[in-house]
Amino acid sequence: MRVLACLTNEHDWRILLLAVVMCVFGSHVSVTLFRRALDEAGTTRAHWTFLCAVIAGASTWATHFIAMLGYQAPVKIGFDATLTIASVIVAVVLLIPSLLIACLPERRTAIVAGGGMIGLSVAAMHYLGMSAYQAEGVIRWLPEYVVSSVVASCAIGMLFVARMRSAPRTRWRVPLATALLVTTIVTLHFVGMAGFVLTPLPGLDPAANAEVFQAMASAILLVGMLVVGAGVSTHMIERRTYANSREELERIAMHDALTTLANRHSFTAALEAECESHRAGGPAFAVLMIDLDRFKPINDTLGHPTGDVVLRKMSARLCHAARADDLVARIGGDEFAIIVRRVSSALDAVAVAQRVVEILDRPVLVNGNVVEIGGSVGVALAPDHGSTSRKLVQHADVALYTAKGEGRNRYCLFEPHMQEAMQERRQLEHDLRRACVREDFEVHYQPVFDSASREVTGAEALLRWTCERRGPVSPAEFIPVAEELGLINRIGAAVLKQACRDAAAWDGSLDISVNISPVQLLDPRLVQTVMQALADSGLPVERLELEITETALINNDEVALRSLTRLRNLGVRISLDDFGTGYSSLSYLHRFPFSRLKIDRSFVERLPDDSDSQSIIKAITQLGGSMGLTITAEGIENEEQMDFVVGHGCGTLQGFLLGRPVPGDQFQDILARDGKGAAPLPGQAAA
Repeated sequence: MRVLACLTNEHDWRILLLAVVMCVFGSHVSVTLFRRALDEAGTTRAHWTFLCAVIAGASTWATHFIAMLGYQAPVKIGFDATLTIASVIVAVVLLIPSLLIACLPERRTAIVAGGGMIGLSVAAMHYLGMSAYQAEGVIRWLPEYVVSSVVASCAIGMLFVARMRSAPRTRWRVPLATALLVTTIVTLHFVGMAGFVLTPLPGLDPAANAEVFQAMASAILLVGMLVVGAGVSTHMIERRTYANSREELERIAMHDALTTLANRHSFTAALEAECESHRAGGPAFAVLMIDLDRFKPINDTLGHPTGDVVLRKMSARLCHAARADDLVARIGGDEFAIIVRRVSSALDAVAVAQRVVEILDRPVLVNGNVVEIGGSVGVALAPDHGSTSRKLVQHADVALYTAKGEGRNRYCLFEPHMQEAMQERRQLEHDLRRACVREDFEVHYQPVFDSASREVTGAEALLRWTCERRGPVSPAEFIPVAEELGLINRIGAAVLKQACRDAAAWDGSLDISVNISPVQLLDPRLVQTVMQALADSGLPVERLELEITETALINNDEVALRSLTRLRNLGVRISLDDFGTGYSSLSYLHRFPFSRLKIDRSFVERLPDDSDSQSIIKAITQLGGSMGLTITAEGIENEEQMDFVVGHGCGTLQGFLLGRPVPGDQFQDILARDGKGAAPLPGQAAA
């Protein structure tokens, strides 16, 4: 009853209202800052704890002094400046360790020690501030109220910390904690003021303090609000910065840094959302998996910075090909994906796939270089080809590999039979890797004959593989797979070493020719590999000939020219295989150091009836002869074909009519039996 009487009868309610405003506002900001301190660790927590202590100490001190100014003393009142300033410093200094303890991991210690120290800090500020109270009268304290105020302040402080550390953190956490902090301050102040008794001295007239105290209370409220406002401003600026940083981190986490497209994580999340939407009755959609064709040679020849420019340009083209609502994502190095939303039929998805293929096929101008890329696309429809993201991606990948296997630069819509072909392809890859580890490959040799002397002039090394599960596998089937898997350099180096080793045991006048894959031609270690094979086998360099195809030079001619020129300068001969089937043949003859042209079997097999093939072979032999090149006709299977090519100037011959590819030991047996071997002359039967 004394506390209530002190509150209602001994205070100016207008000034108390200012104190309440200060208390509530300051407590709410202090709770917000303390919550942030709890969420942080290390030096960041110390920063937020210090800021919280300053705001809480200043607002509590302002509340206390505004309420003191509202006390209607019957005598003239004054304040000691030193003790008044000391009271606010004590509040801030004591609150710093109190709040740090309240943040400790040990919950019980934090609540009891931290909450109790918060209550003691408020009490120390209150009673030090009251000691600055100077009155023309006798001041007496009632101990029971003083002790009760301190105990109540500590107890409610513990409840405040417990509320702040409660889990789960509900939306009522901050309002309830604010109410508890306000209760701590108010209880301490008014129970303590109930124990404050002021008796006027006899003979002194009461002085009116109201107007002065109202002005002082307003000034303290203004200063307190400014201090608390500074804390609010700091918190809001930091919160906005944190929000911006979070948004930026989320953007980085969900987007590809190079192209700014959605990344794999973002694509997967969007695809899952589309699947959920469709299961809930949403529209059908499609998934397009896209792989750029011929991108790796760009990085190898023009450099990765140019490759990055190409990727950005391709990304922009894909966004142009897709519709406004579709999602375009980069999910790998040169792999992209599109979620085609709201499709009414397969035709909608196919239309987007057609645009993608068409727009990627256009040449790109990068740093003065004209680059031709192209792309292959696999299409899967939901729900026709799957209702889960995993199935849709899997089936779109199957369709993509089918498109690449059919010649690239095209699209394929998934069909069930493609799954079987894909499984067979994966089994082939597994068998090929196993064969590479076990070195199951063999080198066979097909003899090359001089058209005039009928003698064997050398042999071409041909790679052969007999799989345990599937039997003999055609090189046309497994070599492209080996190139895609990155195994061809290893396999090619082994073939080169074996061929050089076997040829070293032949007659010194016989040459050996070895085919070089387009992938090997891009390997910067090719020259070193060739010279190492020659050194290990002891084969003279002039007896080795490397065969390349025109297609190996497309988009890689600068790198190829450097490697082939170095090899030619070392004494290795270079021949152009399958001549006439590639591009820019005359340009290649002018630029590259070739010593032999091999007429492609596609022209020879049409002889002697096809007039176009006759004209082409005549032109090749005349052109090669004028340039001092040896001309070899390959693929001779009958005497009429041999008669024609020999009659028109082909210097060397190769084909099943003359000799089939055989293993190395059998080839040596042939050489041992027949000397250098003999080829049938035109009009004679094959041996």
